[in-house]
Amino acid sequence: MIPAPEEEIVSRQRYLQELLAEAGIELALIRQAADLYYYGGIIVDGFLALGPLGEPLLLVRRPQHRLQEQELPFPAAFFKDIKEIPAILGQVGLGHDGALGMELDVMPAALYRRFREQLYPQRPILDLSPLIRRLRMIKSPFEISQIKRAAHILDEVLVSAVEVIEAGVSELELAAVLEYRLRLKGHQGLVRTRGWNLEMFFGHVLSGASGNQAAYVDTPSGGTGFSHGFPQGAGTKLLAPGEPISVDLAACVNGYIADETRLYVVGDLPDPAWEALTLVEKLFTLYEQEARPGVMPGDLYHLLLEEVKAAGRQDQFMGFGQDRVLYVGHGVGLELDEFPIIAAKFPYPLAAEMVIAFEPKFFLPGIGMIGFEDTGRITPDGVEWLTRSPRQVWQL
Repeated sequence: MIPAPEEEIVSRQRYLQELLAEAGIELALIRQAADLYYYGGIIVDGFLALGPLGEPLLLVRRPQHRLQEQELPFPAAFFKDIKEIPAILGQVGLGHDGALGMELDVMPAALYRRFREQLYPQRPILDLSPLIRRLRMIKSPFEISQIKRAAHILDEVLVSAVEVIEAGVSELELAAVLEYRLRLKGHQGLVRTRGWNLEMFFGHVLSGASGNQAAYVDTPSGGTGFSHGFPQGAGTKLLAPGEPISVDLAACVNGYIADETRLYVVGDLPDPAWEALTLVEKLFTLYEQEARPGVMPGDLYHLLLEEVKAAGRQDQFMGFGQDRVLYVGHGVGLELDEFPIIAAKFPYPLAAEMVIAFEPKFFLPGIGMIGFEDTGRITPDGVEWLTRSPRQVWQL
C-alpha cells in the first residue's frame, strides 16, 4: 500500500481552501470516506475540519488508540459524540461563524439535521460536494500511477478469462474465479461509488439474454444476479455457444479504480453482433480523435450519438427504452462514478489528466449485449489508454 505523498495532500488542502474563501464557506467538514482519503490521506469515523486559512484538524471518533500512536501530517482531536465538535473547533479557532460546507449529496438527512438544528442552528450549511467533485476530476501523477496499477491487474485477469470460459460453466462460477484472481493480485475488495444506492460489487459477468437485463443501478449492463436482495450481476445461467459473454469488472488498488469490459464467445457470434462491433470500434476511433482538453462532453456525446443514429442503432444504444442510460463514459478515480461524465448536459469541459472509462455498448434483442470499455487518460495529444488488454472478441 502506497500512501499519497504528504506534499500532495497539503497541496489539495490548500487549493480547496482557496475555493472555500471564494465560496464564502468559513468551515468545511469533510466526512465521506473517499473525500477524507483524498484530502487527509486517511479514512476514519470522523471529519476533516478545514477553514479558508490555517491548518486543518482531523476529528476522530474511532479508531483512537491506533491513531494516537501514528504520526499524522496535521493535528488530530478525539471525540465520543459529535456534540463535542463545536467546542473542539472553537478551541483551535476554526469556524467561529459564517457558513459551513458539508457533502450534502451523500450526507444522511439525520446527520444534517443534527448539525443544522442542534450544533450550528444559527449558521447556514452549504453543499461542499460540487467543489470537491470538480477538484477531484483532475488526477495527479500519483493518482494516475495508482489507476495504472489497477488497470494492469485488470488486464491480466481479463486475459486469463479464456482459461475458465467454456459451455456449461455458469456466469457465477466465471465471476467468482475472476474476482478471486483480482483479490490475489491486490484488489482491495471494495469498489466505492458516490451515487445513493449505486451499489456495486466487482462488476457484471453476463451472457446472452442476461446481458440485456437492466438492473436498478444506473449502469448500461445489469443482469438479474441470483438473489432478490441484490438483483444485478452474474447469475446461475450457464454459458452457451454462440452467445456474447460480457465481462465488465472494476479493479481497485490502493483506493483507485480502473474499469474495463471485454467480450468472449464459445464458438462464433451471429452476424448482427459482428456488425454492431464494427460500429463500436468506429465510436472508439471517434472518441480517440475528439476527446481533447477544452471539448465539452455534451458536444462529444452528441457527435457519438449522431454516428449511432446514422447507423440506425439508436434504439439499441446503451440500453432499451426507458432503461437506457444517458451517458457513454464516466470518470474513475477513488470512486467508480466520478466526474466528468460524457453526457449531453455535463457542464465542465474536458481537461488534461482527467481519467474516463469509455463504454459504448449495444443491446441486441435475442442476442445480448455487445461492446467494450476502456479506461483512458485525457492528454493534450489525445487519449492514453490505461487498460491495454486486446480490445477484441475472444473466440473459444
